Amino acid sequence: MQEWEEYLKFLNGGRYSLQVLSSGLSPSKRIPEKESVSVKSLNYQLYPFQQKILEKISNGTLIVGLPTGLGKTYVAGAYIHRMTCKSPSRVAFLTPSVPLGVQQTIFARKQLNLENAYFISGSITPERRRELMVWNAGYVVTTPQTLYNDLLAEFEIEIRQAKAEGDPVGRLRKIFESEGFRFPYDILIADECHGYIGETDGYSILVSAKASGAKILALSATPQLHSPKRLGELRKIFETIESVSIEDPEVKGQMPGRELSILRVPASPRLIAIYKGLYSVAKEVQERVASIYGPAHARGYCRDHGLCICLIALKIMRTRIVEDGASSVSGYGIWKMRELSRPARELGGKSILEAYKELVLEQPNHKISAAIQLLESERFSKAIVFMESVEGAKELGGVLQRSRGIEDVAVLVGKGDMKMEEQASALMQFRERASILVCTSIGEEGLDIPSADIEIWIDPPSNPKKWIQRFGRVLRRSEGKSVAKIFALVTPGTHERNKMIGVMRKVERVYGFTQRVSESELPKRAPRSQTRLTMFQRD
Repeated sequence: MQEWEEYLKFLNGGRYSLQVLSSGLSPSKRIPEKESVSVKSLNYQLYPFQQKILEKISNGTLIVGLPTGLGKTYVAGAYIHRMTCKSPSRVAFLTPSVPLGVQQTIFARKQLNLENAYFISGSITPERRRELMVWNAGYVVTTPQTLYNDLLAEFEIEIRQAKAEGDPVGRLRKIFESEGFRFPYDILIADECHGYIGETDGYSILVSAKASGAKILALSATPQLHSPKRLGELRKIFETIESVSIEDPEVKGQMPGRELSILRVPASPRLIAIYKGLYSVAKEVQERVASIYGPAHARGYCRDHGLCICLIALKIMRTRIVEDGASSVSGYGIWKMRELSRPARELGGKSILEAYKELVLEQPNHKISAAIQLLESERFSKAIVFMESVEGAKELGGVLQRSRGIEDVAVLVGKGDMKMEEQASALMQFRERASILVCTSIGEEGLDIPSADIEIWIDPPSNPKKWIQRFGRVLRRSEGKSVAKIFALVTPGTHERNKMIGVMRKVERVYGFTQRVSESELPKRAPRSQTRLTMFQRD
């Protein structure tokens, strides 16, 4: 815990802190008049496949299936350039998070040459936003919640009623005309838009902007929108929905080859026995739940009864103890369950809890040990380690920071343990200095994480979307990188390999996303006398 607090202090007080990052990104003076922007030139060039995507964009286009790493932001920037170079316009860029908002604002300033691009977020109080008249800025990057609260909340009832109709845009257009209201931006860019559906601020903004005649470009890394309902809702706004296949020859030509190496990481026999013992206890509780509350509750979705909640917790702990290692579940409250303290024959008369306490002394975390071994043996400039467990990510990050230094290892976890400002700081640390990023699923989507040479999956992705988002972090082609390499760690004798292969088959079937796959044992640790190849990559 103390190490984690020290790391947060490092982020908040150092050169990567959001205060430093956002210095000058938000307005500091009142903007008395409405401004417009004109992007005269770009500080980058599009790849041919990106240029083809740009040519397909009309005034209401949704681009679907451009994976992370293939330049959605660069396409959006080129579109803004095309629309404003001869006719100055007002531009709003929606991002789902504060860290991504900071990154997009810096992108606009550096790559679009817009010195007056501003980031507007909840870190500025509503009163201060009104005082500064921030929405007069000609180019704003903001979150849906902030924009909606300031500009559209007064029409909340009308927008909700309009969204319930078959033609929400037409209904809202009439309302806005009668009220003399017009969405205050000519161009709206919506990043990670697959989450903008139904009763969300993002969808309300899309409908309102469309009703006012704004030009809209929405982007998504999700290859398909999955739900027919979601697709139907978005078709009410977008005239064109372009799906980009990662198997398109021109797209594929800009991507490194994809290689998945499944490594079998042996666990202590004691861990496997605990894993099996947890299954027996969970099965017993499941039968009790079914007899008391019915079969539907036994499926593990009910959170209304204490026994049902215990069943869910047992299943989660059994999964995490092998996927993220024994130490990742040390703080779970379910250990207090009396069934885990009774003697178990398969554990030589010891209880599951007793065996677990002995296990964490003997082999605290087989997955973390394997990840460290890989990082010591592989050659890379940047590496990302994914795991679902927040506590596991903190533990691994702390171990690596002790050996490599706090500057060289960034850690990124969810809002419950890390404020959004701290997340932004961790990302900037990885971008500017650190060679390793340890992150939970928050790093899979909605954040512009720099490209990495290798990835380590401590646990298997739970669904196809997570699979592709994780892979996307290594898909950027960089000098000298011909293969995007993933190391996926699985524990023999458990569910992990079947889960990994099952998700992979879905990815191939639904999205056509394939990769070369190999399976082997975790390589033995190199002799200590051998120099790590990564040493030659360090500054």
